[in-house]
Amino acid sequence: MKSHRINPPCRLSRKLALLSGIALLSSAALAMAGEKVIRTAYGDVTSIDAPKSQQLNAKTAQAHPFATARQRAAAKPAVWVDRDSKAGPAASAELTDKLVRTAGSAPGGDAPAFGNYLARSHFRATWDKLDALDARQGAAPDVSISQEKDGAHYGYTRTLGNYYTTQWKASPWNKIGKLYFTTPSGGSSYCTAQVSSGTAVLTTAAHCVYTFGAGFNSNFLFVPAERYGEAPYGKFGWSTARVPTNWINQGTRRWDVAVIKLTGEQVSGIPVTSYVGWLGRAWNQPYSLFTYSHGYASNLSTQYTNICAGQTYDAPSEGTNVVVQGCDMTYGASGGAWLINYTPNSSAGNQVNSVVSGPHIGAFGTAWVGARFNDDNIVALCTAIGC
Repeated sequence: MKSHRINPPCRLSRKLALLSGIALLSSAALAMAGEKVIRTAYGDVTSIDAPKSQQLNAKTAQAHPFATARQRAAAKPAVWVDRDSKAGPAASAELTDKLVRTAGSAPGGDAPAFGNYLARSHFRATWDKLDALDARQGAAPDVSISQEKDGAHYGYTRTLGNYYTTQWKASPWNKIGKLYFTTPSGGSSYCTAQVSSGTAVLTTAAHCVYTFGAGFNSNFLFVPAERYGEAPYGKFGWSTARVPTNWINQGTRRWDVAVIKLTGEQVSGIPVTSYVGWLGRAWNQPYSLFTYSHGYASNLSTQYTNICAGQTYDAPSEGTNVVVQGCDMTYGASGGAWLINYTPNSSAGNQVNSVVSGPHIGAFGTAWVGARFNDDNIVALCTAIGC
């Protein structure tokens, strides 16, 4: 009679651990398999496509982790990680690279004339709720006028964004919204983003799309003109996302830009541009421009946007292709548009020239920085995704 050999417990444990390790490696390999590098004439871009489980439609919308206002309210604002202070001052030769490339721009566009009517008919309960809120809305919160404490000492004025009834339904404010996502560690978070192309492409910060040192975020959901937790223009899933490969390798401010292609509204299937239109873009522009930067800043209010208006400038400590502006907004504003040629209630002008990246070195809560849009970042990204 054959004897059957029994593995000792310790050997069995080692085998199970080995099998578990192989399974984990396989899972990691599968997770990375969706990433690919796209080579453009302007630089390398890393992309990822949405899994089928994240491509929303009317049947799957309710299962999304940010489907309800309560789920979205639980999301934490993306925090800033100040890595650039370790890099030290940039070489002065770098800062001479200001306008060596041709300045360019792309125009914004309006939604069809019936865009608001369409949204009201599709999301009537939401519009009725916001109309009732507007009717009983009290006095506006105080605005802030402050003096920036570093660099060129440019002052700024902070005003309210889509707090006002006249603004949340109009350009450029209705094109800016909240971007929700799940981090690689499983946390729920949000940033600010905006529709910046007639092909339904968002611009935002790279750290809102790819967590430096950890990988791509997931479950992206965009809510244009979100106000008091409501979604007056619906909710939009994603099909693909792109970040500069240099963001993954270096994680510095000049590369902190990303683009996301949206799918149609999760219930109606209609493109976001049919509801709100899109903002323009500008690149290779001067460092010093009068700019209006927007964000859902959690230190002021997560319920609506605020705007900082002031002159931008360059700072040697930040290096090339980084712009600085005085502003007291912090977490949650990441990815928000810095608009030049600001033209309220119009699709003309309103060009995204940068997005919020993080605090100016040594000036948390008084000044912030963004990647200066140029050939290396936004042009490469738009070439790769089709803005």
